[in-house]
Formats: sequence, C-alpha cells, structure tokens
Amino acid sequence: MSPVKPPYLGAAYYPEDWPLEQVDDDIRLMLDAGMNVMRMGEFAWRRMQPAEGVYDFSWLHHVVDRLGRAGIAAILGTPTATPPIWLTERYPEVLAMHDTADGIRAQHGGRRHVCPNNPAYRELCAGIVARMGEEFGHNPSVIGWQIDNEVYPHPSRRGCRCPVCVDYFHRWLRDRYGTVEKLNQTWGMDIFSLAFQSFDQIPYPRADTWHHPSLLTAWMSFQADSYIDFIHSQAEVLHQYTDAPIGTDMMPTNGISHYDMTRKLDVAQFNHYNSADNLWEAAFWMDYLRPLKDRPFWNTETSTCWNGSTAANGYREPGFCRANSWIPIALGGEANLYWLWRAHWSGHEVMHGSVISSAGRPLHIINEVKEVAAGFKAAREFITGTKPVANVALHFSELAWWMYEFQPMVNSFSYGRRIIEGVYKPLHDAHVMVDVIDPNAALDRYSVVLSPMLPALDEAGLRARILPWVRAGGTWVVGPLSDVRTVDATKYVFAPFGSLEEWTDTYCRYEIPADPHDFTLRWNDGRESSGTVWYSAFELRSTDAEALATYTDGPLEGLAAVSRTRVGRGQIILLGTLPRPEDMRTLLLDIGIDAVPGVTSNLLIVPRKGVGRSGMIVVELENRPAMVTLEHPMRDLITGMQYEGIVDLEPYSVLVLIDE
Repeated sequence: MSPVKPPYLGAAYYPEDWPLEQVDDDIRLMLDAGMNVMRMGEFAWRRMQPAEGVYDFSWLHHVVDRLGRAGIAAILGTPTATPPIWLTERYPEVLAMHDTADGIRAQHGGRRHVCPNNPAYRELCAGIVARMGEEFGHNPSVIGWQIDNEVYPHPSRRGCRCPVCVDYFHRWLRDRYGTVEKLNQTWGMDIFSLAFQSFDQIPYPRADTWHHPSLLTAWMSFQADSYIDFIHSQAEVLHQYTDAPIGTDMMPTNGISHYDMTRKLDVAQFNHYNSADNLWEAAFWMDYLRPLKDRPFWNTETSTCWNGSTAANGYREPGFCRANSWIPIALGGEANLYWLWRAHWSGHEVMHGSVISSAGRPLHIINEVKEVAAGFKAAREFITGTKPVANVALHFSELAWWMYEFQPMVNSFSYGRRIIEGVYKPLHDAHVMVDVIDPNAALDRYSVVLSPMLPALDEAGLRARILPWVRAGGTWVVGPLSDVRTVDATKYVFAPFGSLEEWTDTYCRYEIPADPHDFTLRWNDGRESSGTVWYSAFELRSTDAEALATYTDGPLEGLAAVSRTRVGRGQIILLGTLPRPEDMRTLLLDIGIDAVPGVTSNLLIVPRKGVGRSGMIVVELENRPAMVTLEHPMRDLITGMQYEGIVDLEPYSVLVLIDE
C-alpha cells in the first residue's frame, strides 16, 4: 500500500448500509472518479457494537483494507452522535432534555440527542472510541480521524437542560465567580429583584421566561464549553492509539469557539453547503479555519449538486461543483470531501445530492468531479509546497456571537451577517487576503487588524495586547459597538466604552440606533453617504485625532463619525457607524491595505508562496464571465497554457497560475 498524498478528494461513505460484496463495485467507481479518500464510521455505532460488551469491526476492516489496496485512504469517524437503541434504553439518563417542560428527554430516532456531560455517556463513548483506536490506530490506510459530528449548541434548543447539565452549570458559575454575591454584583441582579441567594437557585433558561441576558450568555457559553470538553475527552482517548491527525467536523456557526475546539485537536475540519447565491461566503469560513492550526485544514463535507433531506433542493448549475471543490484548496486546505458518495436508499436524507446514485449510477456532475481530481493531481506540488499569507486580520468572536444573540442592541441585528456582509465582503471584493481570527490569536504577523462589533475587549486579554501592538506600528480599525460591554454582558457605567475614548483622544457625545432611519456623513474627499447599524458621534480632544468622516444631519451634525488617532508608530481608526460596503472598501484601501488591481469582484484570488515558488489560484464564484490582469507571464498548471496581460475567464472556471 503506497501512502496517499494530498490534496485529498473524497466523500462520506456508509458501507454499513450496503452489502459488503458491493464494496468492490464502489471502489471501481471511486477510482474512475479520481477519489483518494473515504470518510466512514461516523454513524455506525450499532454495527460496531450490536450489544453491550459485544464488538464487531470485521466489516469495517474489510472495507478499510479493500480501499487501502486500491490506493484509497480512510478517515474514520467516532460514532458518538448516534448511540444504538440498546444503549439509550439501558441508560435513559444519557438522553438530552431540550424541551421547555421539565423532565422531557429526547427520543431515539435522530442524532446528537444525547447529553455531552452525562458521566455514563462519557464512559460509553470512551469505550467505543478506545476499541476503534485499538482496531485501527496503526492501520496505514487510516490517515485521520473525525470525532462525533457537527457539535454545537443550537440557540433554539439552548442546549441540554438535564439535571447533570444544570448541576455542572452551577459548578461552572462557582468556578468563575467564587460567590453568588459576586455573581449578583457583576451581573447587576438588583434589577427586577433578580438576585440569588445560592448558586443552586440559578435556573436554566426557559423559552417562556424573560431571562437576564448575562444569564443567557453564560448558559450558552457553558453549553459550548461542554461540547468542547466532550470532544476533547474523545481526543484524549484516541491520542493514546494513533499518530494520525484528529479533528471534529464543525459547522458555519460561531456559537461554539472553533479556536477553543481545535486547541487540543490536530486538524481543523469543516462542513458547508453554500449555494450559488452565497458561494463566496465559503471563503469567509476558510479564512477563519486557516489560522487555527499550523497545518492545512480539511473541508470534510460539501454538496456536489444539491442539498436535501426527504426533498431535494438547491440545484447547482454546471461548473458549480468545480469551483466549490477548489475553494478550500485555494485558501489553504488539503482536502475536499463530498457529502455523500452513494446516495442513501432510505432514511432522513434520502434525497440529498451525491457522487453516485443509490442505484450506483454516476450523477451528472461526475465529469466535474473527474476534472477536479485531475486538477488536484496536476497542481499537487504547487498546492503542497505553497500557502496563502495574509497580513490583515478580522476579529470574529464566539462571546460576541452569544452577546448579540441575547442583546442585539439594534432591531434585527445579526452579528454573523454584519461581519460577513458588511466587513468581510468589501475585503473579499477588493481581493485582500485576510485571516479571520479569534480574539485569542496572536497579532504580531499582521499590519492591520479589524475589530468591528467586538463588544468585550477583555475577551482573551485583548485589551492588554492590542494597544502595545498599535504603538509598535499596527493599524487598528475598531467599531462600531466595540468595547461597549464587559465579558459578563453588562455596560460600563463611567463611559460608553471601556478604553476607546482614552486611547483615541475622543469624547462620545451622542449614540443613536439606526432604527428607523440612517444618518448622513461626509467623507474627507467630499463623498456623502449614510452609515448603518449604529451611530456614535465623537468630539476630538487632541491634535493627534482627526475626523475622516463627519455627520451632516440631525443631532449628530458636525460631530465625527469616523476618526483617526496616531498612537506611537501606529494608528486607531474608530468607527462610530458601520460604513456602507463601498465606503468600507474605500476606507480600507485608503489606509494602505494592499488589493489586487485589475480584477472583477466575482473572482476569488489567492496569492500563494513557498520556498522557491509563488503563484495564485483563481476561482470564479458567481457563474458569470470574469477578468484578471496579470502583471507578468504565468502558466496554468491545470491546462499548461501560458497567460499574460488581461485574461478573460469563463463562469465557474479555475486557474492555478505559477510565476514563470
């Protein structure tokens, strides 16, 4: 068995649902499609352990070995998202409580219906994970592991509310605040006579109660921490048996910290199902994954042609699969896996798109899959020998996600939408390489950092780290609605901000929500436009501060909307409002952020560098013609063609260009 080399192209494979004698037919089709990895086992607990104390891995050994002989690697998933019914009947206490009414537990029949904190479930999970490690930990065909499946606390369910979780939540609060008196003081619980006399009196949040936002934020942070600890406990077991990289497939949500989750894992893994309308958004999440680990991430799930459960939806036009498959590879990943290989013949997701049908017939996108496989192979040396490099960073916070969930601050405000569409999209359209970073991330590799709508600067000690970075020469673009809350989701009482007035030599005269209308501002170059979301208006208190934009109407007239303050060798750009996307793009370019000129906005342009080589990967994202201007001759590794000057691109086309 020769080792399989990245980049990896594969799919989720569920041989437990099919006759084992069919495996060779599947392998023949996999090889024809150019695939080199299959992801298996994530929901197969019953096949692995048909009864307590009884294990059967013979079927999985058969599949892994047959794939390995054919040169196809395996990624194995721990099956802890779907416990078998013998387990939930013998240990009913492991089932989660999601319903509002007390004492109602989830039913057997779906997935992720178990409590991540239940000690019995943790022990049962450790058992099946250890047995998998013993069986496959040193199998050369197994190149990686996926723990569980898509864990995060859904805001509508607000996590598990069983007695174990409530007890653990009280312990979590006690560890954080020490005494209930300190909690009452920190949260401001004299309002509505909400103060508690003991930690045991603190309730879990119910949908029929108007709960304090500090309680809601703390509860969901605790739920996220519970899932992270659940995944880490499995990783601790697996690490005893294997040196292959271990991860867990995350979703496009920041309701659980990807930074904290991957801290004790080896590889960041990610699932997404973007459509033609928002394919560019996948780039945001790849830019978030890339800085998490010092190794390429894996895109563990994406659709080939449409999504679906018992009904199909979201047909993708020809070329979509090609462009979608290249996005993670362009942005620093080394794997793209489809969900799924062979369509299910029954069950919850029987109509989801796949590579081949449940009847074993390749779908209409098979030639695109083959084309992607050939392109990965042709560009392998360049892909594995180079990586994207960004000197601009954009903060994205799990704590902010939950704070804004329970304190939107402005009607209809969505933190994720505003970050992605209002701040990231202008950078993307200007083809600026950006790392989307957690507040815990180091800042030294960046010359520009954006911290929009980051309410708590004390998160991860950022307040203590950001000012020295600015003084050393960094440019910090911060606001609006940044530094306006403590980490406990409460306001400051001495000023609207914790530190920003002091650091920027400004005084916030007024604050007004963008509801029901927006206010006008004039930029220094004479442009007039309105802001969005929120309006903080500033008086400048020293000659080190200057207005870049000034309000022209209403009670804010004449006050600064955007200011710049020189701090040491660096500068702070303070946003009192979130500029319109075109104004945000102009502002960022004016402060010296490098963009790629002569390129239409519908392209993803990813410059990549390595030892002795450089180039870029170009992907058209919107199914329309595009254009890029090359400053010097370059060669496409996929086709071998030479390009220079103005290059016209077809819809959904991909170029892997190297410098000649």
